[in-house]
Amino acid sequence: MVVSGAIATTWGLTLSCSLSWSLVDSSPVAVVLWLLIRTFLHTGLFVIAHDAIHGNVLPKCPLVNQWVGQLALALYGFLPYQACCRLHWRHHAYPTQEQDPDFYPRPNGSLLGYFIRWYCNFMTSYLTPRNFLLVATGVGITTFSFWCVFQVAIQNLVLFWILPWVLSSLQLFAFGIFLPHYSDGPSKRPHQPQSYYYPLICSLIACYHFSYHKEHHTYPDIPWYQLPYVQLLEA
Repeated sequence: MVVSGAIATTWGLTLSCSLSWSLVDSSPVAVVLWLLIRTFLHTGLFVIAHDAIHGNVLPKCPLVNQWVGQLALALYGFLPYQACCRLHWRHHAYPTQEQDPDFYPRPNGSLLGYFIRWYCNFMTSYLTPRNFLLVATGVGITTFSFWCVFQVAIQNLVLFWILPWVLSSLQLFAFGIFLPHYSDGPSKRPHQPQSYYYPLICSLIACYHFSYHKEHHTYPDIPWYQLPYVQLLEA
């Protein structure tokens, strides 16, 4: 809970600073760096919700655990918690199989084309017409309020509110879905999540240790920050 609270608090503070930041004389390097930080923290909101889905935020308080997950998904992008919960547990039950809502069988064509098609399929699995309407309404009303009520500059909204959401979805997909479940050829066992053992800091920055994906599927009750140490449990 402390880790989740720290991520959410830092996300809120950086958003507040971002919306009031005058970009007129700002260095492009500083702007890009801040955008990446905002993206990383925005991804963190989904990671909090993901841990809540697995009951790992507050294991002894299921109701509070669910409230935290609902709040994290609302802040992330106005996503409905119960629908995401149901789809994610289907993913764990049938990884890379026909029933898996996160998986997309490889079509003919380039790897980039496969990535794009899989990403689009992944997004439409979660953004059903009803969910899309919820997300579009929530994001639209919030953006309009920031612009009209609080007089936030359009460039600030695009750079630090809208763009981190888009980049975050790509980060989560690339390191949490595509790489861990991608199989190219018969040498890879089908339906088996894979792990990529990057250096610890790189694994954290890439996507909160989602690269330890085989470990996550084996021990779904382990929170994200303990995944690099799962091998000690197996020793």
